[in-house]
Amino acid sequence: MNMRSDRAARTRIIIHRDIARTVAEEPQYDVLYVRFWDPGQAGERELTAEELRVRAVQGDVEAQIGWGHKLLDGADVPRDLAAAYRWFRLAAGAGHADAFNMMGRCYELGWSVEPDAREAAEWYRKASDKGHAWGAFNLGCLLAQGRGVPVDPAAALTQLVRAARRGNASAMNMIGRYREQTREGARAARSAGLWYRWAAEGGCFRGQFHHGRSLAEAGQAEEGRTWIERALAGAPDDYRRDAVAVLRTHPLAVLRELAPGRDPDQLADH
Repeated sequence: MNMRSDRAARTRIIIHRDIARTVAEEPQYDVLYVRFWDPGQAGERELTAEELRVRAVQGDVEAQIGWGHKLLDGADVPRDLAAAYRWFRLAAGAGHADAFNMMGRCYELGWSVEPDAREAAEWYRKASDKGHAWGAFNLGCLLAQGRGVPVDPAAALTQLVRAARRGNASAMNMIGRYREQTREGARAARSAGLWYRWAAEGGCFRGQFHHGRSLAEAGQAEEGRTWIERALAGAPDDYRRDAVAVLRTHPLAVLRELAPGRDPDQLADH
């Protein structure tokens, strides 16, 4: 295997490992609720489900997406994936980037349609081309995994960088992982550390964990512990278990102290 193909293989493994669960399996990930400016009010408020439905029926594209999210999540209304899909498709017909991304989610996860990663990639690409951060992130994930599209680490990273520049904290974390595990030397470590910090500050629990770990490894133990505790408190159960397993075998005692003898299921309340 030559150097280029070896790097591509490692990149695919690294990116796939960190995004496989959160992107491919958690239907509630980053569900967005549409908020509207009501001219009759002094400020912004969230519409009731019925108000949102009425505006959707009247042709308001933003409301159609918001109503689709409510149906998808079962928020204040019975969950109805088929109806959600129809509203997202209607909004997509108007060229809305959020709707493009949600169509991709429907096809990737099989919400009311047969799962079709190739179709999902096409919708994500449309969303990314219109400047949608999550569309770029989702497309990057498919490119990294080779689902629906050929494996293309370079294109995956391009999409992740595009998403990160639009403020996507999950993409920032993934770039940090790539920099840390496929590059060597102090410069790469600094670059990874910056991406982790931006991801952590953006609210990504994975970024918070890696930011805390990298701080501790750089000698900033107390600040590192604070970020790791924050990550463990806000992460889902499966990630906490994986994180605790990493901590238990870490060379640094200050990080090992966060894990031994503790039940990962109790860490959310720590």
